Amino acid sequence: MTSKSTTVWFHMPNRFLTFLLVSRWTSVIVALMYHVRFLLFVDYEDVHTKTGLSKAFYFLTGLGHESFAVFFVVDGILTGLMLQRGPPGAAVGRHVAGLYRLLLPGLVLGAFLDVLGARYFNGSGLYTAYPAFSTLTLSYTSLLGNLLMLQPFVVPTFGSNGMLYLLSYLFWSLVLLALVLRAKRLVQVLLLAAVVLLVPFQFLVWAAIWMSGLAVAWLGATRDARPSLAIALACFVGSLLLSRIVGADTHVLPPPFGAWLIQCKYLLVGASFAVAALAVYPARAFYGGTVVDRTGSAAAFTFFFHFPVMMLLVAAGATLLGHPIMQQPTTTRYGEFVAVVAACVGTTALVTRAGAAL
Repeated sequence: MTSKSTTVWFHMPNRFLTFLLVSRWTSVIVALMYHVRFLLFVDYEDVHTKTGLSKAFYFLTGLGHESFAVFFVVDGILTGLMLQRGPPGAAVGRHVAGLYRLLLPGLVLGAFLDVLGARYFNGSGLYTAYPAFSTLTLSYTSLLGNLLMLQPFVVPTFGSNGMLYLLSYLFWSLVLLALVLRAKRLVQVLLLAAVVLLVPFQFLVWAAIWMSGLAVAWLGATRDARPSLAIALACFVGSLLLSRIVGADTHVLPPPFGAWLIQCKYLLVGASFAVAALAVYPARAFYGGTVVDRTGSAAAFTFFFHFPVMMLLVAAGATLLGHPIMQQPTTTRYGEFVAVVAACVGTTALVTRAGAAL
C-alpha cells in the first residue's frame, strides 16, 4: 500500500527533505491531537481550573484546521516536485492512484472498526449519542459515493471518518489541475470561471491552500531569491496566533461572511507556511532517481484515516475500563490522551507497513 502520492522523484539537500517530512508528520500529529482532545476533554470554556499547562495544551490541540493547511501545502510541494520530474498527466495520475491506495484499505479498516465499536463498545453512546463526532453513515450509498470521491458534495463521509472530505478536496484539486494543464488558454479561463462560480467556497479555499504548495515548487525551481527565513517564520507564527484569536465562531459576521472568515484564516495560515517553505527551499537542486518515502505514506494514512481508530480506542476505554469521555484535565487524563494518540499512530503505521508488504 505504499502510496505514490507520497513518493518523490528527486534529489535535493537533506535539510529540505527533513523539513518536508517533519512538517508533514507534525501536521498529522497535531490534527490527531485535535480530534482526540475533543473526545477526552471538555471544551476550554468549561475547564474549572485553568493552569499554564491546560492553556498551552488547549492552544496546541486547538490548531487542528491550521495543521490541515500545513499538510495541504506540503502535499502541494511534493506534487510540484513530481510535475517537474515528468509529464504532468503522468505525475497527476500517479498521485491520484496513490490516493486510492490509501482510500481502499482505509474504507475497509474504518468500516470494520466502526461496526466493532458500535456493536460492542458503545456503552458511552459515542457512536450514537454524539452526532458531532460521528453520524456513522455506513450505507452502501455512502460507500459508493466515497469510492467516487463525492463526499461531502453529494454524500456524507463514510462511517465515522470525518477526514475523508479533505481526501476528496485533494482528489478534485488534482483532477482540476490535470484538466487545466491539458486545456487551451480559452478553455482554461472558462473552466476556472465555472469552478469559482459553481463549487463550494470551502473547496476553493482548500484548493488554493494546496496550490500555494505548487507555487513553492515552481518558484523554488525558477528563482534564486528567497524570502528571509526569520521574517517568514514570524509571519507563520503570527498567522497561527491570529487564527486562534479569530476562533471558530461563524456568527461574528452575518452569513455567509462569518463562515468565509473562518475559511480565509486557514488560507492565511497555509500561505504563510508556504512562504516559510520557500525560504528554506534549496537554491540549487537537481532531479532524478527515486526516493520512496514510506514514512510519508504512513503519515498520509494516519492523517486521513485516524478517526475510526481513535473512536474505537476511546469507546473501548469508556466501556471496558469505565473511563468517561469529555472530562476535566487531570494528570491521569493527560496520560490517557498520550496513550490514545500513540496507539492511533502505531495502528495506522502498522496498517501501512502491512499493506506495503502485500
